[in-house]
Formats: sequence, structure tokens, C-alpha cells
Amino acid sequence: MFTISLVLSFFASILIISAAIFGILKNWRDQVNRYYAFFAFASFGILFTMFLTYAFKDSLDLTYVNRITQLSTVMSFSTLFALSMVFPKGEKKFPLYKTIIILIPAFAASYIAVATDWNITKAYFKGTSLVRDFNFFYRYYALISFTYVILAVAHFIYKYVKIKVEIYRLQMRYVFVGTSIGMFIAAIFSIILPLLFNYAELYVLGPSLAAFIGIGSFFYAIISYNLMDITTAIHKTTMYAIISMAILIPIYGILKLYHSNMLFLPTLPEYFIIAVLVIIFIIFSLYIQPLIDKFFKRRQYEFEAIIDRFIRDAEKTRDFKSLIERTVNILCDSLFLKTAFFIMYNNQTRLYELFYLKGEQIAVDPVERNSPMIRWFARNQEVLPLDRVYVDDENFGSIRDELANFFIKNTIKVILPIYHRRTVLGLFCLGEKDSLAAFKPTEIEKLAFFQKESNVHISGALTHEEAIREQKISREIELSSTLLSNSIPTVLPNLVGIKFGTFFIPKYGEGVDYFDFLRPGGQGIGCIATDISGVGVSSALYAVVLRSAFQSSIMDAPSSFTVLQRLNSVLYKYSQGKGGFITAYYYYYDVKTLRLIYSNAGYPPLELYRVEKNDFDSLDTEGIPLGYDPQAEYGMGRTFLLRGDIGVLYSKALINSKNQKGESFSVGRLRTIVKENRGQRPSEIAKIINEKFSAFMGIATPDSDVMVMVFKIV
Repeated sequence: MFTISLVLSFFASILIISAAIFGILKNWRDQVNRYYAFFAFASFGILFTMFLTYAFKDSLDLTYVNRITQLSTVMSFSTLFALSMVFPKGEKKFPLYKTIIILIPAFAASYIAVATDWNITKAYFKGTSLVRDFNFFYRYYALISFTYVILAVAHFIYKYVKIKVEIYRLQMRYVFVGTSIGMFIAAIFSIILPLLFNYAELYVLGPSLAAFIGIGSFFYAIISYNLMDITTAIHKTTMYAIISMAILIPIYGILKLYHSNMLFLPTLPEYFIIAVLVIIFIIFSLYIQPLIDKFFKRRQYEFEAIIDRFIRDAEKTRDFKSLIERTVNILCDSLFLKTAFFIMYNNQTRLYELFYLKGEQIAVDPVERNSPMIRWFARNQEVLPLDRVYVDDENFGSIRDELANFFIKNTIKVILPIYHRRTVLGLFCLGEKDSLAAFKPTEIEKLAFFQKESNVHISGALTHEEAIREQKISREIELSSTLLSNSIPTVLPNLVGIKFGTFFIPKYGEGVDYFDFLRPGGQGIGCIATDISGVGVSSALYAVVLRSAFQSSIMDAPSSFTVLQRLNSVLYKYSQGKGGFITAYYYYYDVKTLRLIYSNAGYPPLELYRVEKNDFDSLDTEGIPLGYDPQAEYGMGRTFLLRGDIGVLYSKALINSKNQKGESFSVGRLRTIVKENRGQRPSEIAKIINEKFSAFMGIATPDSDVMVMVFKIV
């Protein structure tokens, strides 16, 4: 036990001082690093004085050295409590004066332990066992030390429960499990057993184990943020230990036989024995070590072969969905992952959503397209392992928490980005291995090669599908344009008392949105505007059906809700309740009374500029879209207009479509344009809105057909 204590205390001292120096050199400005260094230096004092105690057991200064051990112990426990105040890193720094207040009892106990004999009167060896004579203050010293440990552990638990940031919780789990348990072991072996049972055989063993466990967990959690390297270190240590044993055992066996006078070996000259050892070493280097390496890297070799074969086969695949699924399956199976999935940008929701998952079923939350992770991948077309997020302060210091939370929440270890037309198309997310082993540097390099090669094939497959889809749309547009040629009026009504202006921007070809007018007599006019989802023949047919039903409603024109109910019934029967998403707005204007009657079926409200108050009203009755419910009822609103009043009907695409900056045109911008040009004719107002909208969108395209209809009372 004496030799073990001597060796353990020496190596533990080296470990602690190295970790302390590394923390200071890495970032001495970081408050957490400084507090960690103080804690490590105090712990170094414990272990190094223990090493001196066992290395120079006959020294006359043995008692004084043990008093320094007591000083280091209480300072180590107190700085652990102080460290719990600043770890994990918060938005505000912990005040220095509070740290001094926390450490005052430790300073006092340290002074008494070193400058007086109240704590330890004498320390000496009886055989191989260390014996210390305690005085009355030692119980108070032990109480102070244990209080610091209990407070530190309690505060760690409190912060763990309170903090919701997952990366901080992960770090604290490592710290709490490693350090707290280690400090309890040290306290029991170095204080409780000697004090209550006068047993000092484990006096050094406890703090040494605590140093290996506690300092190691702190080092990975606080200083390097490189938790994945723990498994890598274990894997490499095991591999090198087996390699060393494979060569050590035969060499040791030959030397043992040579010196034990067994068999005929003692009769052989020493140079012959040396030659045999050299030959064994050469054979091991040439034949045995490669076999051991291959054993540890066999999955890596298999992975490389599978990836190379997959890349060759991917050149022949043109189906995008199939290629994504095969890629996820290959990565999951060849790397023996618990789970792997692909998230892809959805143009409709403008979010990155789960596209395909293999392995353990997990709930993957959508990712915002402007999130820090997506922005980083947009700038850096690189494979990103989790350990780099922890250690690379330059790239991830400001976004580490949000990025690491995505990794941790979805148990991801590596992300492979895929690009299409210079934008982030999606991300391959690779989870943990079945063995929990880390991704090796050679695997990351191979994944980087795989990412570049597969990106070419995936982007090519998507381009191929887009080309086919555009050809199909073009053919459908040709047919739908023929159907629509007689469905939309080519000339606007010219009626005394009210004038009109319109413009139409189709998403494809001639578009499918439908608008029309009813003239039941000389005293009024009915107007309808619709928004029909989709593209192609099926959507165009809805426009044809709407026109037929609308024109047959001429006798009901003054009753706006009756017209919408008729259209709703016709569309429901035509689609059997499974029609597309069709919204509509209908209004009837009586020229003689200047009264406007209106009803809405899910269309944006009519924006009405009133001359009298120089401001806008939104006219709406909040009905549901057409064709879903045959019993749906549509409200009817009434209002009187004045000469100079301007009404604007517009499809949702006008205000919802976003330009390259992600900005929407908005109702406010539309109102401003109308108000600034209220003296113009409605045709001019419509033209200006068209020009302003086109300039606002730039090279971006609207989400769907854009239709704007303007009327003005004259």
C-alpha cells in the first residue's frame, strides 16, 4: 500500500497541475477557467504534499508538510463551492467580493491548521503506516471541510434542476457524477477514517482517485468541452494496452526463463538472447501488430468499402427520394448507428423538416431557415462533428448553446450538409453508434469525402426531377390556358359612377385564379375575385365551373351571400367535398344608392379607402372557403360609399410572397400606395401597385397567382 500511495500521489499531482496550467493557457480571461485553475492548484497541494510525505517519510518537516495538506484540503473543498457559483457559465460574472466572503472560513481554518498545533500536533510513520496526532480543532476543521463539500454538491444539484439549457445540463452531469463522488471519496478516506477509526492506510488513495475522477470530468466538461474524446481515449488506450501486452508477454517470458536457470537458456550467450528479442520485436511489428490494428479498425475498413461502392452505384440513380433513403440507410447500417435521419427544406412551410429517418424513432423538431446552424452551414460546406462545436470557440463561441442543443436533443454526433444551387438543401444527421464509441478522425475524413461525392449525385437527382416536373407543368399549362381563354373577361366594365382597374401576375402560364363581373341591370354591378390553389388542368377546370355557376347567378346578383352559397353548393357537388382550396370575395355595388353589399369566403378582406376620414376600413364577413361544407352560411355586409372612395381586392400572394430578404409586401405597403395615388384613375392605381410589387420582389417569384382589382367611385 505504501508503494501504491507513493506512485498514485505522484501521477495524480502531475495530472492536476497539467490540467490547471492548460485551463489558464487556453483562456485565462474566462472566469470559469480561472476558478477551475484555483481549484486544481488547491487539489495539487493535497496530492503533492502527500507524495512528499511518502517520499520523505523520515523528514523532520513531516508534520509541517501534513499541515500544508490540511490547508490544501480545506481550500480545495472551498474553491469547489466557489466554482459551483460560476459553472456553468452565466450571462453575468460572479462578483469577486462574494467569492472572498465564501472563502473566509477556509482562510481562517487554513491559518489555524498551518500556524498552530490546534489541528495536528505531530505526523510520523509507524512502519509503513502514516500516523497523525490530532488536536481539538480537527473536528471543527473536518466540519468546515465537509460543509463546503455539501454546499457545493447541493448548489450543483440546484443549478442542474434550474437550468434548462441542455448543453449546460450535460456538462453538469459529468461534473456532478465525477467530481462530487470523487470529493466524497477523498473526504472519507482522508478525514473520516483517520478521525473516527484511526485508519490511515487509504489516506492517499482516496484523494488520488478523486483527482483522477474529478479533475478528469472537470477537464472534459469545463475546459475542453470535448466529451466525445472520452470514448475515443478509452478505445485507443485499450488498443495500445493490448498491443503492448502482445509484445511484452513473450519478451518478459524469455527474460524470466533466462534468469531462472530453466531449460537450456542459461547456457546460451547473452547476445543470442538479445538477437531473439530483436527478432520477436520485428515479427511482431511486421505481422502481429497489423492484425491487432485490423481487429480494432475492421469496421472502418468495411465502412470505406461500402461507401466507395455506394458512390459508384449512386451515379445511376435519378430518383431523389430513393437516393436520400438509400444514403441514410447506408450511413446508419455501415457505421452501426442507433439512428440517422435527413432534414430537408420545405418551400411551403419555409422550415427544415424531417424527410426520412432510419433506426430509433425520435421526434425531430423543425429548424428555422435562419437559425444559427443553417447560417453556419450556408457559410461553411463542411462535415460538423459534435466535438468541434465544443472546442472551436472562434466559430461556435456565440452560437454554441443553440447548436449543441440540436445535437443533444436529437442524440446526434455528426452532421453532413447537402447543397443545391448554393443553398442548404438539407442535413444528414448521424446519431450514436451502437457501441457508443466516438467517430474516429479517419471516419470523419471519409464522411467528408462521402459528403462531397453524394452532394453531386443528390443535387443532380433533384435537378432531374425538377426538369421533369417543369415539363409536366408546361404541358398542363398549355391545356389549362386553352380552357381559361374564355373564362376571364378581356375588357373591364365601363359603368357610370364606378371605374375599375386590374392586373394579374400568373405563377405559371396564364394562371388559374378567376375574376368576373355580373350586370343584372343598368343600376348596379356584381364583382367576384377567387383564389384557386394548385396549377394545371384540374385547377383550370374549377375556374370554368366557377364561371358557369357565377354567370347563372345573375338574378341573385344584389344578394351577395346568396351568390356565394350557390357557388359553394356547385363546387361541393362537382368535387364531392374533396375539392381544392378555393377562396372568393363577392360584392355588389348599387350605382343609384351608392351602397356596397359584400360577402367573403376565406378571401382577404376588401381594403376600402374612405375619402371622408382619409383612412382605410377592412370589409370582411369571415366565411369559410368554397366547396367544403354544403350547409355553410355566408354573412353579408352593407356600407355606403362616397365619390372618391377606393376599394382594393387582392389575392393572398400579393402580401404573403417574400422577396430575397425574406420580407413580405404587407397590407401596410399596399395602403400607402393607394393613399399616395388616390387622385389617379383606378387603372393607374393598379398599374402603380403592379410596378411597386415587381420592384419589391426583384428576382424572387410570388408563391402563387397574384390578382389585384381596384375600383373607384366617380
